[in-house]
Amino acid sequence: MNLAFDRQEYDARLARVREQMAGQNLDVVLVFGQDQMFYLTGYDQIGYSYYQVLVVARDDPRVVYLCREVDAHIIRETSVAEDIRIWYDDHHNDPTEVTATIVREFVDINDCRIGVELQTHGLLPMFYDRLTAHLAAASIVDASALLTDLRLEKSPAEVACMREAGTLFDIGMRAGFAAMHEGARECDVHGAVMQSIYAAGGEFPAVAPPLESGPRTLHQTHGAALRRELQTHDPVNLEIGACFRRYHAVGVRSAAIGAPVAVQQRLHGILREALQAGLEIAGPGVATADVAEVMHEVYLANGIDRRTRHCGYGIGIGYPPTWIDNLRIKSTDTHILKSGMTFMLHGILADWDAELAVALGDPVLITDTGVDRLTTLGHDLVVCD
Repeated sequence: MNLAFDRQEYDARLARVREQMAGQNLDVVLVFGQDQMFYLTGYDQIGYSYYQVLVVARDDPRVVYLCREVDAHIIRETSVAEDIRIWYDDHHNDPTEVTATIVREFVDINDCRIGVELQTHGLLPMFYDRLTAHLAAASIVDASALLTDLRLEKSPAEVACMREAGTLFDIGMRAGFAAMHEGARECDVHGAVMQSIYAAGGEFPAVAPPLESGPRTLHQTHGAALRRELQTHDPVNLEIGACFRRYHAVGVRSAAIGAPVAVQQRLHGILREALQAGLEIAGPGVATADVAEVMHEVYLANGIDRRTRHCGYGIGIGYPPTWIDNLRIKSTDTHILKSGMTFMLHGILADWDAELAVALGDPVLITDTGVDRLTTLGHDLVVCD
């Protein structure tokens, strides 16, 4: 067995889930997200586009996996689960019917309450419709927030993973800067970033590092590296989610190829001021909305209104297609920061007339006394010759 953490860590996580289930009067929870499966049991794999489910009962210590035969071994190898059921992937078999049968082993579904993880790419609408039909006698409740909020406060073992991911983030970002020069292609820079992280012992990220240059920076870190060649005075935005044991330290930096243009310098200065304001107020007991507000005050003082946009988001466990946790640094978010929470604090500003956007952001950890940056990189605009 190859567990990412010791068994006591998983026992504590499952105990917290059952406590929440009791508080919300849920008899069973059905878990479909690969990230949640990894968090609760250690199960780690990449073939999760097929139906699989983890069944957790409130009043029974067992957990049951239903998966395809090919994945049974990796569940045994990487997780604490011992009860593994198989469904065979052909048109004669309906895995949702098998799921309902497993649920009936734990409870009488008549008038029971079943929590289902809905906010996940692991449950297709087709399977959800079938599942609810098989469980029609039960009350189906969205249990997404129950599961995702439990992950926000990282344990000491998880914090150690986040710090290691932060080290990998620095390695990848420095390799990216070193590869940026006139004539280099975006994909060359991307390759240098990933090679450096892998060479340092990192893992594949939930998102391939977004990288854009020149006018493509207006994609605002939602664009992938292409064959575009870097040119003198080009702005370049590079976002990295460096991964260690599926924990991601996510941050973003902007660079200039040669001397930066005045617009890029101005926008970067505003971002640096806003980021510093957010870092100064962030700490245990502070509302996420308050962190966002102090950053928006900086933007508004410079004639920029971006109050409809977030100033950061929770980070931690990630599998494609996302590394984002259920937390936002945003005026409408209701979370209160607590020790062990991790998030990327950042901003992106665009000048559409100048055809460029600038980005700046750090992976950070809330501690008992304040905030730690999970990076040693500074906040200056990087100039690459």
